[in-house]
Amino acid sequence: MLTAVLTTIAFLTPQDAASFDQGYRLSALATLGSKPAATIVVPDDDPHRLEVKFVDGSGVQLVGGSLQALSPEVYSIDEYLTELGAVRHRVYSQSDDWLQAFRASGEAHSGRPLHDLTLFYGVELHGEGLIAEVCDALNAFDIVEIAYPLPRVSDPVIAPAPSTSAPLVTPNYEGLQGYRGPAPTGIDADYGNTFSGGAGLGTTIADVETGWTDDHEDIAHKAQGSFVGLPNAPYPWDHGTAVLGELVGEHNSWGVRGSCYDSDVLLSTHEGSSSNIPTAVMNAIAAVVPGDAVLLEIQCYSSMPGPHPCETVPSIFAAVEAATANGIHVFAASGNGDNNLDSGAYGGLFDRNVRDSGAVLVGASDGATLNKASFSNYGSRLDAHGWGWDVVTSGYGDLQGGPVTQQYTSAFSGTSSASPIVTGAGVILNSIHRTVLGTPIDPLVLRSLLTSTGTPQGSGGSIGPRPNVRAAIDSLNLPRIEVSGNLVPGGQYTVTSQGPGNAVYVLTFAAGLRNNPWSSPWGEFFLASPWGRVKSGILPASGVADFQATIPNDPALSGTTYGYYQGWQRFAGTNGGSFANYAPINVQ
Repeated sequence: MLTAVLTTIAFLTPQDAASFDQGYRLSALATLGSKPAATIVVPDDDPHRLEVKFVDGSGVQLVGGSLQALSPEVYSIDEYLTELGAVRHRVYSQSDDWLQAFRASGEAHSGRPLHDLTLFYGVELHGEGLIAEVCDALNAFDIVEIAYPLPRVSDPVIAPAPSTSAPLVTPNYEGLQGYRGPAPTGIDADYGNTFSGGAGLGTTIADVETGWTDDHEDIAHKAQGSFVGLPNAPYPWDHGTAVLGELVGEHNSWGVRGSCYDSDVLLSTHEGSSSNIPTAVMNAIAAVVPGDAVLLEIQCYSSMPGPHPCETVPSIFAAVEAATANGIHVFAASGNGDNNLDSGAYGGLFDRNVRDSGAVLVGASDGATLNKASFSNYGSRLDAHGWGWDVVTSGYGDLQGGPVTQQYTSAFSGTSSASPIVTGAGVILNSIHRTVLGTPIDPLVLRSLLTSTGTPQGSGGSIGPRPNVRAAIDSLNLPRIEVSGNLVPGGQYTVTSQGPGNAVYVLTFAAGLRNNPWSSPWGEFFLASPWGRVKSGILPASGVADFQATIPNDPALSGTTYGYYQGWQRFAGTNGGSFANYAPINVQ
């Protein structure tokens, strides 16, 4: 029957039928891949589902379950799919009006053309072994930009073994989170958190993966019930729980602490189904706004060497490209296949000279070392890396067992554990920039900042540097204060306020920090009451002013924090000025 249908189609669709502008925008659009001479289907591909993207400008629509357009080619394609009993559906759940507006705003913001997101359609086949033949039949039409099988998806994790121990009280595991600490071992999240906005306040992170234990004790304050798109299934699920522990683990005296713990999170599941991946990605993108972040905790398997990043799927690439063009930061796991993404087997899909989605592609190192982890994919397209071994976070239960809502791990690994580390660094920097200057950083600029200021990797294939939040903040020349001197009982110390020359500045002091920072139009104020102004004035042209003081000569102060300083500055280009970071006086 299939041969007869194909013969009929060839008769119905002469090559010169052209009621649409076949070359419309194509020469400037990023490639979605080349039509193969013959589609290769591997066991990792979905045996019943494929996707098709029609040429931009073709005006193809799905009406009453049928594909329609002015071109006779579309009529023939629809007749063919009807003969096969195939079900046609939209890839993205958003309306055509929303998708068109999103594309238009992305083009206006970025100045580059984007794919028409309304022209992606899914096809579900009930027969066996038809995927390759149907893809080849569709690719024979000029109006089809590309038809392709859907790859299998998985969480990009090296999973720890669970434990059955059941402690009654959760201890504080923050001291085991070396990835939070100073460079070169960590990303210096602790330093970033001292800045106004530096804990991610006002930023939303949409996480795309299989599932979460959303009521886990360390992430429930942000995650519980925060689903977008498809419902949470399955539950419980350790992978997403571990990812969110790295990002938003609650700032308290037990469990883990996330690198950007004040951020909000949204949860977009693909439920483990390949056909749901593009839908879940777009559901996450549609739920955030420019300046927010989307984290793709997924890796795909297809006829290309796998696992690999899922932006090999045209509908995912187009969605991510539109997101970054709209000012949304996208971070994506590179996958755990030890594959060279510069290999010709990927057809240039990871060659920035061919195309670039704008996402930050993340590799993994051997934990605290800067060397490439044996399993991490690598190549020139990777932008940054994080710890890929033995990350301490929520979930799994090998560090602490008990109920699923109380479990913790010391062995979360893979590009799964690396990606939230890099994401956290990016969110910290973007949130500080938005708080201080009033605008988020453009995704391509933030990606470049992470790469140019990061700690260089060690041995192995290219996985990019490890983010260094302190170095990145220094390069932005944002207002900040620093403490130096003889930090012992009776010692003299200096507080330095740095910022733009001729800016008005104020230095304040308090014995402690607020449990919850006070938010204002000028950012976050961290000092607890009572606090007092110790110095104010105008920064000289050098942009640096000092204040000197002495620690009381009391031996009991050794090993304690004597107090905290925080600054405020008013300078050109901001809406009234901004609070700077706080700096502790840690007595030795």
